[in-house]
Amino acid sequence: MISAGTILGRQVKGIAGLNFGIPSIEQPADVKTGADIAAWYDKKIAEHLPKVQVMTAEQLATPVDFYGMFNMPAAMYLNFMNSHTIHHRGQLSTYLRAMGGKCPSIYGGSADEPMGA
Repeated sequence: MISAGTILGRQVKGIAGLNFGIPSIEQPADVKTGADIAAWYDKKIAEHLPKVQVMTAEQLATPVDFYGMFNMPAAMYLNFMNSHTIHHRGQLSTYLRAMGGKCPSIYGGSADEPMGA
């Protein structure tokens, strides 16, 4: 499963740095619970997202190699990152249900949290 550090390091830092060959951000050993991960992720995204927000049009149009699989303008990776994160949210919601948890309404209602409930 992808870690929060991988999402932060390879996706957000990769786009802002125009380089996906950078390592993941190491997740601290004391970040263990879901609440810990969410708080740590929020803190780290607040540090790195502004670098993406101030990218110039030229930087956003710069082609970036993605591990030799494809080479797209940096701006295209913003959509790719969003879709990739959605994919992993789907995985996490599947794990929640298998572990007896309830699936929250991520993109609208779920069986456990219907729309308008």
